[in-house]
Amino acid sequence: MRPTIALLCAAALGGSTACHSTHLAATWRDPGAQPLHFRKGVAVFVTNDEALRRTVEDKLSAQFTNVTPSYRFVPTVDTATARAEMASRLRAAGFDGAIIMRVADVAVVPVYTTGAYWYDRPYGFNSYWGYAWSSPYDPGYYGENRIVTIETQIYSLPDDKLIFAARSETTNPSSAKKLTDSVIRHIRARLRKDGLLLAMILQTVSRLA
Repeated sequence: MRPTIALLCAAALGGSTACHSTHLAATWRDPGAQPLHFRKGVAVFVTNDEALRRTVEDKLSAQFTNVTPSYRFVPTVDTATARAEMASRLRAAGFDGAIIMRVADVAVVPVYTTGAYWYDRPYGFNSYWGYAWSSPYDPGYYGENRIVTIETQIYSLPDDKLIFAARSETTNPSSAKKLTDSVIRHIRARLRKDGLLLAMILQTVSRLA
């Protein structure tokens, strides 16, 4: 069984050389896509960890308008189910959009940190004495950065069309919660930049008016 995100994050704490950071390494949107108007969307997080799946799907549903966690419709995922069958089931249940996330890759990258054991200019004895005792030999060392890549894709289900796709890279995530929070935050920011999220917000406001 593959390790869960929680275990990957825990492993990142040992030997890491940098703090948690996320960026979008690549994004794509359908050039002809109109602003999103999902009447009933579904949020999917692909993982073998059912508790984590529910947590992330709830988080996605809270951040996007008219989106329901997939676990409420498909409590247990049968990987043998045909792809066409699942799409048909979702459409038959009235779902017209899907946001799906999954861990695509985990890479461990060695990083060398230089030491501080040399001086850059001549010193008098007194100055060197103080410098020598305040800066004893400090050798360089190798550590590692753990980079977790997550794919996020948004589909229009009636025509089975990809609308938006992104690959995020998070360095040394300290927890599954912080990892998924930061990825969702970056995805929302990109959707706003692309003009796809604003329509979802305006749609909600118009219904409440």
